[in-house]
Amino acid sequence: MARATLDAATTERTMLLAEIYRRGPLWRLRAAGQGYDHALDVLARRYGVAVAD
Repeated sequence: MARATLDAATTERTMLLAEIYRRGPLWRLRAAGQGYDHALDVLARRYGVAVAD
């Protein structure tokens, strides 16, 4: 188990808390804790996710 404490966001509209990714045959979880001032659809497109308007 893991625990993370998040500070209060100020101007962020979207927060990336963790990333799940595959490395070789194993799946991994990485704590990210990053905030972005733009909306979730912009972040999703940045990661290559197609978002309908």
